[in-house]
Amino acid sequence: KKPAAAHFHNDKDGKTEIKSKAELDALLESLKGQKFIVTDIRNGERTKKPPLPFTTSTLQQEASKALNFSTQKTMRLAQQLYEGVDVKGHGTVGLITYLRTDSTRVAEEAEKMASDFIAENYGENYLSQGENTKKNSGKIQDAHEAIRPSVPSLTPEKVRASLTADQYKLYKLIWERFIASLMADQLQKTSQVDIAAGDYLFKASGYTVEFDGYTVLYVEGKDEKEDENRPLPSITVGETFVQRELKGNQHFTQPPPRYNEATLNKAMEENGIGRPSTYAPTISIILAREYIERENKSLKPTALGEVVTALMKEKFPNIVDTEFTAQMEKELDSVEHGKAQWEQTLADFYGDFSKSLTAAEASLSGERIKVPEEESDVICEQCGRRMVVKSGRFGKFLACPGYPACKNTKQIIEETPGICPKCGGKIILKKSRNNRKFYGCANYPDCNFMSWDEPSAEICPKCGKTLFKRKGKNGGLYCQTPDCGFEKK
Repeated sequence: KKPAAAHFHNDKDGKTEIKSKAELDALLESLKGQKFIVTDIRNGERTKKPPLPFTTSTLQQEASKALNFSTQKTMRLAQQLYEGVDVKGHGTVGLITYLRTDSTRVAEEAEKMASDFIAENYGENYLSQGENTKKNSGKIQDAHEAIRPSVPSLTPEKVRASLTADQYKLYKLIWERFIASLMADQLQKTSQVDIAAGDYLFKASGYTVEFDGYTVLYVEGKDEKEDENRPLPSITVGETFVQRELKGNQHFTQPPPRYNEATLNKAMEENGIGRPSTYAPTISIILAREYIERENKSLKPTALGEVVTALMKEKFPNIVDTEFTAQMEKELDSVEHGKAQWEQTLADFYGDFSKSLTAAEASLSGERIKVPEEESDVICEQCGRRMVVKSGRFGKFLACPGYPACKNTKQIIEETPGICPKCGGKIILKKSRNNRKFYGCANYPDCNFMSWDEPSAEICPKCGKTLFKRKGKNGGLYCQTPDCGFEKK
């Protein structure tokens, strides 16, 4: 009764590709009414090792995926947990170790405390049977331990009443990751399944869990693109599947996805760009200076960012090279170990940089770099030109490209599919003084309707008004019209 996904593999002639819609339609038609019978199962085993305890970078990545926290928010909360919280019965306690580290090393005493906790609460068979560590690469500074709970016996539930909701979520993530890193592997039984349907062969692959190991406590957050190798129900040869759905999807080669905060953080770590203490500030700064902008969860370069990047690559190729930080770290390490003089190291860097800066200033003297303007569909009612998007102190706005002859400006209005339940006007997206989004009637101030919940395109079946999306775990659609009360889970 559990669903399983299988993919077309070949036909009776061994043909593995479907090259046209006509071929696909013929295949789908011939599969109607066919039985899907399991003809072969190939089983195997594999182990899934627990993740390592957190470094600064992996904490930021996991908090982004699992909790939807920005890197800046993660570091702010981690700082609070590190500095100390008043825990009932324990006084002020620094709940985690130092938050800026790229080492996965763990102190022996902490490892023993965690192992004792695992044996007592889960059993000896849940203890790691090997070393869940990896050798630090040459780019890693090993001055600090991994990020872990400073007192492993203080479980998330014991401190929950002393923490804010977000502090609790982050502490729970750090605590569970650390304990899980010292637990046993998950054991999986893998299956490769052949399924025959008429003249066609389909294949499915997946696994069943033989021993849950560390996953009894902790499962890593998932990226947006999931692995197709998922759990399979128990299957035997000769068993018949019930066809639930046939999908004839056409797939196109997709460009690489844009970075989000987690993947950009990971890329900086892998390329040795910056240090653990600079990952979050770097992303915050390029967002604040509008070199990039958020598009849903992705980070998108702005026109200003592209112009500045091109200029930096042209005038300062050594500075914007991905190897710059890593090379500087090596040179500073040489100074630390007495293999180089700090005066000469600084002179070598600043001498080349000063020459590049002087040359760039000379070549750009009196020249203004023009940032491409984004043209809108809004027509300036004063001069008839298409208005362009500009950025100011309070965000983006529309301005006439005929400035200074025409000084017309407008707010950017983002309409929603909703209709105001009070007056029937359009509902538009607005922002409060602290930049929080809300939704209000376009006829303000004649109509004062507003809502923190986003209007949907669906209409209430009882009163015909717009339904709104309720936030949170118990979210759904509901009607805001007085005396209606309709809700849809």
